[in-house]
Amino acid sequence: MEGLPLISIIIPVYNVNEYLEKCLCSVCGQTYKNLEIIVVDDGSTDGSGEICDMFAETDSRIKVIHQVNKGQSCARNEGLTIARGEYIGFVDSDDWIDPDMYEFLYHLLVDNDADISVCAHYIETTTRTKVRYSSGTLTSFSSDEAIRALVVDKRVRNYIWDKLFKRQAFSGIRFPENQIFEDMAVCYRVFHKVRRIVMQDCPKYHYLRREGSTVLDKQYDPQKEYLWFLRIYEQVKFVQANGIWHKAPRYVHKYGIHSIDKILMLPSSPQLDSIIKDIIAKMQEFKDVRWPQVDFLFLLKRCLLYQNLNVYLMRRIDHMCTCQDIEGRSVFCVKQCAGSPFSFFIRDISPEMRGHAVAAIDNRGYGSR
Repeated sequence: MEGLPLISIIIPVYNVNEYLEKCLCSVCGQTYKNLEIIVVDDGSTDGSGEICDMFAETDSRIKVIHQVNKGQSCARNEGLTIARGEYIGFVDSDDWIDPDMYEFLYHLLVDNDADISVCAHYIETTTRTKVRYSSGTLTSFSSDEAIRALVVDKRVRNYIWDKLFKRQAFSGIRFPENQIFEDMAVCYRVFHKVRRIVMQDCPKYHYLRREGSTVLDKQYDPQKEYLWFLRIYEQVKFVQANGIWHKAPRYVHKYGIHSIDKILMLPSSPQLDSIIKDIIAKMQEFKDVRWPQVDFLFLLKRCLLYQNLNVYLMRRIDHMCTCQDIEGRSVFCVKQCAGSPFSFFIRDISPEMRGHAVAAIDNRGYGSR
């Protein structure tokens, strides 16, 4: 493999001494040998910095940067600043990778004349290993097609670590500092700068779900839920502003209602009510979303949010049915656990869809949480 271009792999490290050795061994053991391994110790206090130095003493490809704790984004940005490679990759310090991951991604990129290559990944927990995509299917995307797939966030995910990038893709782009879900803030902007992205459904990256990680918290945090929604909102605004996909706004509605439903599981507070109202305000910026662009039950919930927010916030809804008002129009009656029912008319559902509404309500209900 002599003469192959340099790949810079950036690894931010913070208090992961239990996992770091496995991570670094997997990177140092790559079949693609021409690597620059940039390890940024972000102020670790558990001995992780010493582990980084120990590995650097035995492998000249490793560069260690020690800095005061500034967060994962700052650590990645520091790595990007000093990286010399023609290609850039990222690995999180509590994860590990298959021995041939970067050889696989490099040839996938070069053989398909792409600017970014993507592989699938495993989800590792303490009890099992899961993989969603492993068929080997190869797909080539234009920039706009890949951004659409990112918004859907199923097959092409908003992760930075399952990809190999041409260095130019990060020209003028850095991770937002002092924020979470930073991958979501960067991926679509990087995709927009390139011409072609190629993906093959072969899992090569092992993503560890553990308590205490930056994205997995055992205790539900409504502020994180809100920030996650804002990332989706930012993506969709970008997609809309650049004329990439006219159906993207439906995901603001879909995930907005999803976030509100989860937040409503918590006791009411002025802060949570403010978050909910801001989510609704951002949903209302996209007024043209109609069935069947969103799930029908989501459409019903959206109308209730818009027209009867106070009742929705009471979280006392245990039944929804259809009937007719005095003018013969179809209306949706919501019965509260303690109180009389009220009705509202969903104006953005066409008459021919009311039969579907009846079936949706009768079959799925609008159950209490």
